[in-house]
Amino acid sequence: MKQLYVVVGILLIAGCSGPTKSGKIARVNAHQRMDAVNADLAAQQARQQFEVGQLASAMETIEAAISRYEGNASYHLLRGRILVEQHRLDEAGRALIRSAELDPTIAEPHYFLGVLHQRWSEDEEAFACYKKAMECDATHPQYLLASAESLVALGKLDDAITLLQDAGKEFQHQPAVSALLGHIHLRNGNSVEAAKNLADSKLLGNDDVELLTLLASAQFNACDYTNCLFTLAQLEECEELSFAFQRLKGKCLSATGRHIQGRDMCLKVTRKTPDDADAWIDLGYIAWEMGDYDRVAACGRMISTLKPNYMEGPLFEGIVAMRQGDEATGRILLAKAQSDNTVIGIDLLLQTYAKNAKLRVETPITQNMTANSTEGDAEQQPVGLVEGSQPIVGVTQDSPLAP
Repeated sequence: MKQLYVVVGILLIAGCSGPTKSGKIARVNAHQRMDAVNADLAAQQARQQFEVGQLASAMETIEAAISRYEGNASYHLLRGRILVEQHRLDEAGRALIRSAELDPTIAEPHYFLGVLHQRWSEDEEAFACYKKAMECDATHPQYLLASAESLVALGKLDDAITLLQDAGKEFQHQPAVSALLGHIHLRNGNSVEAAKNLADSKLLGNDDVELLTLLASAQFNACDYTNCLFTLAQLEECEELSFAFQRLKGKCLSATGRHIQGRDMCLKVTRKTPDDADAWIDLGYIAWEMGDYDRVAACGRMISTLKPNYMEGPLFEGIVAMRQGDEATGRILLAKAQSDNTVIGIDLLLQTYAKNAKLRVETPITQNMTANSTEGDAEQQPVGLVEGSQPIVGVTQDSPLAP
């Protein structure tokens, strides 16, 4: 019996001594695992709340998850995204930086940091973040597109083109990549490449209305009038053509030999927008090509009234005066067109009309030679004035003549 008491006493002493060191570690680990599980459940709930727009609830839930388990990068990422939506951008930046610190291999924190820098007009920093996101995940097209757009914002159009063209094979069938390439080429003045890439984007399934408008503009600028008409027909199936695109259609019709249809289209636009000098310019060139000099004169008078600084007013009136044998008036008007403009072609017109006035006035000069209503840095290409002419010309996206 005495021995039994000793054994029981030893057991009681052992029981009162508490858990061992290994037991304490196991208990801590168990608590941490439980915290991690509970934090994950909270993060999932926060993500669902965020996706349905319950931003305040999502913020409360994700902060509870972070308080349980601070070391998860995805929690800080979600918190940063919620803060962005709440327009608390400085706090969002700190949350995203913390996420990137915890796990630099995740692409999303770098991407959303790039979005923030873009909002702050910090394009260099935005490009650096987008580039880092690309390095973390080279298969996501959005990171590539964002990087290229940042280069465009920095004015590095050629670098943006190179970046997109050198992208991996996984991006070759991405319509958004082709569309952006086309847009950049259009801004860079390469209408042929712009039309090619925009058409590729369309073939890949991009039926966005904005793409059709850009494609029509690129095809027109590239003098691809037949395909431009086809694109405009597709655009008409989506929405009514704007007056600018109705004029574009009229010029394409005239350029493909359907002068009467083109003239009628532009005439309809001038009746609906009588104060638009550019519409009268388009009509005037088509009428000149058709030999309709009464209408050329009417267009010249309207342009001179609406936009006295445009060269087409005195140009149109001058060539009609010359054709009617009023050389003195023609000389004065054409000299005014020359004095107001530096467009190549007017000076040659003045040099040659005295020797062969009738031939000169019956041979239209092309619109890109004369339209000083175009703005920006559009390059004016010289053409042979006494040879055949094209009444239609591509205009740049920055021109008021452009759609």
